[in-house]
Amino acid sequence: MASKNTKAPDARAAAKAQAQAQVRAQERRTMLMIVAGSVVGLALFAGLIFFIVNQSKVPELGTEGATEPASADATGGIPVGTGGVAGADVPTDVTRVDIYLDFMCPICNVFEQTNADDLDEMREAGDIAVYYHPISILDRYSNGTSFSTRSAGAAGVVAHLAPEHFLDFSAAMFANQPEENSDGLSDDEIEQIALSVGVPEDVAASLDDDGMLKWATAATEQSSQDGMRGTPTVRVSETGDFADGVILNETGNDDAPSVDYFTAGNLKAYLESLG
Repeated sequence: MASKNTKAPDARAAAKAQAQAQVRAQERRTMLMIVAGSVVGLALFAGLIFFIVNQSKVPELGTEGATEPASADATGGIPVGTGGVAGADVPTDVTRVDIYLDFMCPICNVFEQTNADDLDEMREAGDIAVYYHPISILDRYSNGTSFSTRSAGAAGVVAHLAPEHFLDFSAAMFANQPEENSDGLSDDEIEQIALSVGVPEDVAASLDDDGMLKWATAATEQSSQDGMRGTPTVRVSETGDFADGVILNETGNDDAPSVDYFTAGNLKAYLESLG
């Protein structure tokens, strides 16, 4: 997700280099699953996550103290426009691409490295509108620290109060991604990551905002209601209307296109074919 943010010109490149190095060091089981393209394994994993998400019901978006980012829509998606700023210059008459991600998810990191440049190129050209959904389905892999929820909430705060740094912050979070079954990153470490990409100090100090944490939880529930099948999930709406969207590689949906978006260029080619 390369940003045009001129305030931190080297942040994205540095984040990508770190993330690429980390991806190469991911656990063998994860990489083998990706390389082998194990559709069965991915389907089982997605089904398990879908089950987990639905075990705890939470309030709808915007209720019971949830504070949502100003740019987020009713689906919990944070749009990023042609200039790389959350909520600004977002076209409405082009293909809409919704990406569901969890900052603890190693496969999301692989997706990021495989498709970030292509998505950025198409977004910056105004050919697509990209909506990012930071969600929290992997809290149980952070030893009780709720890293997925805390990191999704932090991303929401940055999108709300420092929208020009949202993409850089997301990239840096993947570059510093903790391993599954670890304690994740502490609030102080997340704050330092935010500062490193130019997020103002007062904003970085408020990344643990309770209202935004509630929004992250509610947005996760909303994503399951909208058909999210695990992370990453990619939903494409050719008309630009979320309701018209289809989830790529969606199990059991004969109308959903099958796109191997872990192979470089495939997602871009599919989006370009939509015209």
